[in-house]
Amino acid sequence: MWKGYIIDINYGSVVGERLEHAKALIEKAGVDLTIGHYETAEDMIANLQDADILFCTGNPILTREIMEQLPRLKVIQRFGIGYDSIDIQAASDLGILVLYSPGYCAEELAVHATAFILNLFRNVSLHDRTMRSGAWCKANGVKPPHPGDITLGLFGFGRSARRLWRIFHEGFGTKVIACDPYLTKEMIPEFDVELVSFEELLERSDVISIHAPLNSETRHTFGEEAFRKMKPEAAIINVARGALINQQALIRALQEGEIRFGGLDVFEQEPLPADSPLRGMEQVVLTSHSAFAGVNSERRSNEMVYELISEIIEHNSVDGSCLADPKVISKIPGFTVR
Repeated sequence: MWKGYIIDINYGSVVGERLEHAKALIEKAGVDLTIGHYETAEDMIANLQDADILFCTGNPILTREIMEQLPRLKVIQRFGIGYDSIDIQAASDLGILVLYSPGYCAEELAVHATAFILNLFRNVSLHDRTMRSGAWCKANGVKPPHPGDITLGLFGFGRSARRLWRIFHEGFGTKVIACDPYLTKEMIPEFDVELVSFEELLERSDVISIHAPLNSETRHTFGEEAFRKMKPEAAIINVARGALINQQALIRALQEGEIRFGGLDVFEQEPLPADSPLRGMEQVVLTSHSAFAGVNSERRSNEMVYELISEIIEHNSVDGSCLADPKVISKIPGFTVR
């Protein structure tokens, strides 16, 4: 039987009933599971020597130093979509599979982005705050445009962005443009979306919603130069990863009126510091890295983890779409990708 550890339950993504459900499925797959929380490299190296598989939700960072000193480690399984907290190159060098769960919360991310956009343009949070303070600001705030009259720009056009396209294009008749260098129009014939350059995305969008992974190419994509090119009445929405935006540049852009609105679920530093200027900005709506959450997404995530681990243990194979680096397979004799 494989030995496995959930290593970061205090991070907040896998707790309560979801944790119990995950534990039952992982053990059903043939893993002797220990649940814990390890905050330092020294802690992990000391306590995970017998680990065949690590399950993680995002913290702490899994470095080369840690992986090199866990002699039995074969698999790292992320409960979520992103794997920027794992040194993928080190894992591949060491022949360790890194798995993740693409698409498990695509619907939830799209719905959360929709909530941000409608909240900002309809002044929902503004009216809520002012009414709770005792004021009555009837029809105050930015005059709301009709959703069908705006241009929605999507940075990345994967699973969650395509669901957001459906909500706005099919639901409101919104013009949707997208920037995704990995796609051509011929690859997405079923979507009435215009593929544009990054510069066009910045210049034409009334709302930009970010749906891209965080890596060395995308880190701080939205910085000083990008905000200067956006419309002054535009909104930026981020339900992806905090470091896709240079947070200090965003704060300055909002303070100086280079853009009007922000809807942020993720941040460069989490939790968001208590003294962050973002907390005091009425034109910004904030949620605490919760866009992924939902009854269906939690169930799908656990089931995907179970299916992936079962296939590895029973058949020495894996779904290639869930591998962070498919090239690692060449270092594992007898292992296949389907």
